[in-house]
Amino acid sequence: MSLVTYPNSNTSKPSRSATKKAAVQLAGAEVTITGRLRGAFTAAGKLLINVFDAIAEARVQKAILEAELYQRRYLHTSKNDDDLPVR
Repeated sequence: MSLVTYPNSNTSKPSRSATKKAAVQLAGAEVTITGRLRGAFTAAGKLLINVFDAIAEARVQKAILEAELYQRRYLHTSKNDDDLPVR
């Protein structure tokens, strides 16, 4: 009688707890992946900040050296012999 009344009752449906567990496991995997990506981007950002800070500090040190040695009248440049002909 139940097959006549409910024709689709012979198909099995997953229980709500099984569906919930699968959703929680999938969400846990997504959280792990996004957490690792976030950590990688954070590490890369910190590395870039350190590089930019080092470059800025080198520029400041060069300006301090020029001001101290030349009283801001000259700019210090290193000697470059690359344009000389080779014999």
